[in-house]
Amino acid sequence: MSASKLLADLRDESRAFEQALPAPGRKVLGQFYTGSRVGRLLAHLAISDGTERILDPFAGTGDLLDAVWDAGRHRGIRIRDLDAIEIDARSAELCEHRLRVVANQDNIGYRVLRADAFVADTHDQLDCLSYDLVIANPPYVRYQSMNGRGKPVREGLAAITARIPQGSSKDLWATLATGYSGLADLSVPAWLLCALLVRPGGRLALVSPSTWRSRAYADVVRYLMLRAFEIEFVIEDSQPGWFPDAAVGTHLIVARRLSDDATSVPLETRTTWHSALWTKILPEATSTGSLVGGTFSTECPEATFATWCRCGQPQMSTNGLSSRRISLHDEWDSLRSRTGPSAWLSAVEASNHTSISSRLRGTFRPRCDSAPVPEAVRDILPAAFRSDLLGPMENFGIKVGQGLRTGCNRFFYVQLIQRLTNGWSIMTTNAEFGSRTLRVPNATLRTVLHRQGELPAWQLGTTTTRLLDLRQWALPEDMPTVKEALPVYRRLGQQPPCQMPDDLAHYVREAADVSLRGSPGGQPVPALSAVRTNVRPSSNNAPPRFWYMLPPFMPRHQPDAFIPRVVDHAPCTYVNADRDLLVDANFSGIWSHQREWSPGLLAAILNSTWSRTLIEATGTRMGGGALKLEATHLRQLPLPDLPLETREHLDAICSRRSPSEETQVDRIVLRALLLPKTTESEVVRFHTALQARERELRITRRRSRKGGGPGTRGKNGRASC
Repeated sequence: MSASKLLADLRDESRAFEQALPAPGRKVLGQFYTGSRVGRLLAHLAISDGTERILDPFAGTGDLLDAVWDAGRHRGIRIRDLDAIEIDARSAELCEHRLRVVANQDNIGYRVLRADAFVADTHDQLDCLSYDLVIANPPYVRYQSMNGRGKPVREGLAAITARIPQGSSKDLWATLATGYSGLADLSVPAWLLCALLVRPGGRLALVSPSTWRSRAYADVVRYLMLRAFEIEFVIEDSQPGWFPDAAVGTHLIVARRLSDDATSVPLETRTTWHSALWTKILPEATSTGSLVGGTFSTECPEATFATWCRCGQPQMSTNGLSSRRISLHDEWDSLRSRTGPSAWLSAVEASNHTSISSRLRGTFRPRCDSAPVPEAVRDILPAAFRSDLLGPMENFGIKVGQGLRTGCNRFFYVQLIQRLTNGWSIMTTNAEFGSRTLRVPNATLRTVLHRQGELPAWQLGTTTTRLLDLRQWALPEDMPTVKEALPVYRRLGQQPPCQMPDDLAHYVREAADVSLRGSPGGQPVPALSAVRTNVRPSSNNAPPRFWYMLPPFMPRHQPDAFIPRVVDHAPCTYVNADRDLLVDANFSGIWSHQREWSPGLLAAILNSTWSRTLIEATGTRMGGGALKLEATHLRQLPLPDLPLETREHLDAICSRRSPSEETQVDRIVLRALLLPKTTESEVVRFHTALQARERELRITRRRSRKGGGPGTRGKNGRASC
């Protein structure tokens, strides 16, 4: 059999193996393999003259290394070594077979380690400590699914960092390796590891979820890419996306490693900045075998595309491709404005004149007095635009946070059947607990907005979902503990719980023994990780709390206004006129302790054309065309600094609820963003441009929704604003 036929068969075998992987196992190891089309595109962008030693530390079945070899052959680049690390035995075996065939054709050295890339001893088995090119599709595993692996990964990364000499930037790498958020998914330490293994002057090429620029826990890798690398290319997919299983969009990132001296300079004091080429590949650019074959009908479309990117002008486009240059200095401004005073940033970004003790105390705070306009909107800003008047929401006393997480909605969320006239109600439990009908005191039920599908009923005042609030009710067997703590309640000025009615107590006891479907090992409610923390023994400073008692509700749970975290059509912020309403974690709560920001005013500002356009530009596009809005996105929303009299005027407009309210709010908000002598016609043109850009961004993310179909909104519908 010829080498080319053998290699083709091995590629087919790899595809069949990947497609047959069971979903649970894929999630545990992050086994979402790259594929040949994505691999070829990234390889041609990443490889250049002098690329001799190449590593993929999360190699899977070898898609990316195979693609790099193929791109090198096409470009006449002599590759010396192909190294791979893969933790899964069968994937490593297939990778070994593919690289053996590849290496034999061109007399290339290769090594495949069936090992964990986060174990320091693994890297001792490789002949090289740093590579000309590290190319990878880092495993994506949510921190909740890492099953205790988070700590060994962090410790392993720190140990590998200590073994690789980095000169004057060694402290930077060590701080980032140990300081990233505990909420980070596995792709964050994987990204740090890949970056660490690139030699100065070499290249890093990654397949990444688009959330690397939007999730707060990924700020550390975004910072690293600015501090230690010069980003060259970011390639973005569009609907319907390159990975059918992916919940979010995909980016290909290619960056060149800076010298150690350049890396040692904090970004706050850097004087020289470059730009990167950002290219979106539209569906019409693709062909059966290539992501860009519909645009470039050459023998190797990926090579033609790579040449097109390298010769790119500041703004350019062609059939199926849309490109622009992005300023890396603007990227730093954007990151700095949204990143709070974290310990890792304090340590690595404080000036050279700042004492080490000050760095470790975290006294450095990134400048957050301004909020940059998202890059996708900057080109429509008029000459009269006043960026100096913008600031993040928190600058104006506006807070954002995720709604209520009970830890077990199946227990705590019930349905109201009937409200009786004697202080009691009839409710029914979740099917998991037998769909039982119970008569309970009204005080145990709180109205809660669970899903977007409930918004129409909520707006009509007919929603039936209730939270079972047992903070003031205790089981009979827990009452002795309550009585022992009576002095604590009195000292704190708190009302002690009453004894539960018999039927309710019987339900709570039975629920505590039900093995829940879908929970680890079929755990009952009290054993769930997010419910166990409800339990609190009595102390001098706090009364006891039992598993069925939720912690105190916070302003984010009962906000002034709220917005869905997953948006299908246009983003819409809702007023919480009934401050007793609780909103679920499917929503982000927005509130202010300052009286001049009324609930209606908050919603009006966030529903203005300015805010909605920026929300479209900053949210995370999901695989089905929906928009994910985390609290992080909203906190960095640039709002104008409105004088008190302007806010009072807007509040009066909102309270009148006139048909022209939206137009009046838009005009006032936009005028606040422009120079005082701006004409009315200029304001109108700016308004029209914003509306067009918002519509364009929304249509682009929903491109796969033919005929306005529902896409992947799942259980969450959307009510009109």
